Amino acid sequence: MPSILIIDDNPEILDILDYHLVKTGYLVYKALNSNEALQHFHQNQISLIILDVMMEEEDGFSLCEKIRKLSMVPILFLTAKSSEDDIIKGLLCGGDDYMIKPFSSKELLARVFVLLRRENSNKQLPGIRINNLYINKNTNKVTLNDVPVGLTYIEYKTLLFLISQRGTHVSVKEIFENVWKERYIQSSNNNVVVHIKNIRKKLQTIDSKSEYIHTVWGKGYVVY
Repeated sequence: MPSILIIDDNPEILDILDYHLVKTGYLVYKALNSNEALQHFHQNQISLIILDVMMEEEDGFSLCEKIRKLSMVPILFLTAKSSEDDIIKGLLCGGDDYMIKPFSSKELLARVFVLLRRENSNKQLPGIRINNLYINKNTNKVTLNDVPVGLTYIEYKTLLFLISQRGTHVSVKEIFENVWKERYIQSSNNNVVVHIKNIRKKLQTIDSKSEYIHTVWGKGYVVY
């Protein structure tokens, strides 16, 4: 049974989420702040996290960054902060998806299902090495120069897809539909661009001299 950690400083929101998730068949842990959240995270096997941004002691962006240093567990932001800058910040700090309050319970459950499905896929395939970059498909871990690269699950799947198409120019539309498994619309473009920017930043932090993802203007991206 997948276990979901929900983090929000509003007890009513926690109870609503708990009701819908438990009814669907998930095991739920609830936390009102970052300290409670980290305790649950360390003590239990968490399959997915639903995270608010505006909390009193520590905001969700900061907590997400802490969790990303420990795990690639899928993180879904659920928050009233709806500006484009907030959404980009949420994705760049390690979030896999971003949803605005007020929310539809059906849409939330669908997004949770999709994130968990992605998490459970392709875990039995062998590893891939390109120069000093290594992807272990059994563990979904990436290392560069033997240093772990803390990618989110969507970042990992994006990098894996680009490498699977090595030498071929891949469009933003192809990346989105193969990684997100959803129909591409114009607003999807930003999702792909932000995630690729974040992957590059994390790789360059470890090795600033090597470039693995190349931009091909008018065509998309390519890994050589």
